[in-house]
Amino acid sequence: MVEVSAKGSGRISVAALLCCKPGREPRLLYRLLGYRGRTREQKGFDVRDF
Repeated sequence: MVEVSAKGSGRISVAALLCCKPGREPRLLYRLLGYRGRTREQKGFDVRDF
């Protein structure tokens, strides 16, 4: 997981997975999650997000 932050815009978390099979093109699966500090807003990834 990589966190990228910018002044005043909250936080964006990125989770990625690379899938490779012999003889096939590799696939990149990713998911973004933005966090702005609001009440009851999810801060990070959970097992259920995947």
